[in-house]
Amino acid sequence: MGINALIYVIAAVVSAFFGVLAGFGVVYVYNRMPARWLCDYDEEPDERHLPPRVAKQPWGVLFSATMALATFKVATLVSWQYAAAMLPALCALLLISLADRKYRIIPDQFVIVLAVTGIGFAAIGRKFAPFTSNEPDVAAVMARLGFLSPIFGLLMGGGAFLAVSLIGKIVTKQEVMGFGDVKLMAVCGLISGADGVLLIMVMTALSSAMTFVFLMSRGKLKRTDDEPLGPFIAGATAVYLIFSEELSWLSTYYFGG
Repeated sequence: MGINALIYVIAAVVSAFFGVLAGFGVVYVYNRMPARWLCDYDEEPDERHLPPRVAKQPWGVLFSATMALATFKVATLVSWQYAAAMLPALCALLLISLADRKYRIIPDQFVIVLAVTGIGFAAIGRKFAPFTSNEPDVAAVMARLGFLSPIFGLLMGGGAFLAVSLIGKIVTKQEVMGFGDVKLMAVCGLISGADGVLLIMVMTALSSAMTFVFLMSRGKLKRTDDEPLGPFIAGATAVYLIFSEELSWLSTYYFGG
């Protein structure tokens, strides 16, 4: 066995170990977290908040396989340091998605955990400027942001969603977006940077719109129904973290002409 093959075998074994740990860890935490975390500030827990909230089978296996594959892909194509920062972020995003999908709540505790993972991305000196462009200095602007890119990402993501929330409330006279979504997008901007949050917002908008149109066309959703946005934000962020290299290439191809 050659040295390269041995490295891939070791990477596969390590990825599988941490993938299983992360996948079943998500199930464990989701089932054991305090019921109060799944309630709004003016809400008290009831029977539907009590465990078990998600079954170990098949979800533990599915989550583990996904985490393992994502870790192996990133560790072998990017770096182990990036994989180490990414894996806890994926766990937090998955927990947020599960909570919002079932209980329409984004626990602040997991948003804080997600924000803390930003320290890991910053510590490895991740570059937050995949865009290149022949248009007026798009890449240059992103590159000059440097270590400030996460801060600008937080402001851009949170600011954009806050604006949508306020404008929507003024126009429709009702809440169109929860503040939990605003906080989540702000933190996703923090860990992805100024350029990353733009892609995340685009992917969130496209995936949620296509899903809603599909469900309405099948008669499973009415136009006036309210669906959680958190899973789409979390999913788009996870895709960005796992496939940032590929998205970088696509953005370079598109903007580079």
